[in-house]
Amino acid sequence: MHYRRVLLFLLAALVRAQSLRVVSEFQRVDPFGQVVNADRTLRPREILSPAVMRNAFASFHIAVTVPPRTPFFLFVQTNPENSFEIALYEALYTKTDAGWIPDVLAPVKLPCLGSLPYLPLPIEGQNTLSYWLDVWVPARIAVDRVRLEVLMKIGSEWVMYPMEVRVMPAVAPTIEEHPAALPPVATRADASVYGPFRNFLCAARETGRDERLTVRRMIHRNALQDVALARALEPRLGKDFLHREMLRRAGGRDASVWCRSLLAATELGTEWYLRVRDWLYGQ
Repeated sequence: MHYRRVLLFLLAALVRAQSLRVVSEFQRVDPFGQVVNADRTLRPREILSPAVMRNAFASFHIAVTVPPRTPFFLFVQTNPENSFEIALYEALYTKTDAGWIPDVLAPVKLPCLGSLPYLPLPIEGQNTLSYWLDVWVPARIAVDRVRLEVLMKIGSEWVMYPMEVRVMPAVAPTIEEHPAALPPVATRADASVYGPFRNFLCAARETGRDERLTVRRMIHRNALQDVALARALEPRLGKDFLHREMLRRAGGRDASVWCRSLLAATELGTEWYLRVRDWLYGQ
């Protein structure tokens, strides 16, 4: 009986030691399974039924927590099959004064094989690997709901994170990503949207600079898509109305405050921009 209790305890510990989470692009996860300090917010959004725009990317972080020396496979699939184009990147950790933060992106093929310790750069105590999931939504896809599943096979066990993606009527204009100076890696994840957002709200210009492929660059690209949609909506809705409503969804009242300083954004939770995006996609 004693041995049976020990076995059950060990099995339960193994289950607790492995998990699969999908979080928004503004919730970077450190190598110990926690959202990095800079990105923590009181009520992080559950990614269960995200709205997506057509002719555009939607992006998420995948956090895989596993026991050491236990290989796993990561899969991503849709139903209907091949509804979206899926790309996966491993987010490599950068050591900063604020701790380890996933940033530089390395493309990986699906299905993806992973394990800990991460031998190119082992981190003491690491139990989590971070991935960036990039979902391309074609322009001609029907407005509908698509099941998107992230699956992990570890040993003989399967762990699944299911989402019901809502394809919205909005279609993004085709954009060309322009090089821009991005904020430092240790700043909040939402800092990468300030440039495009303030460019639309305040007619501010971003400083140009070529950057590596990073989480920050992808967040910036996604914000450029949203701003392109906002500009496309101007003839129908009017610039003043768009400014007012986008600012209201962001949690602010005075555009001039945003145009003078970034303080207006830093006083908000890191996922404030998701409210702006949700509103835009519904227009």
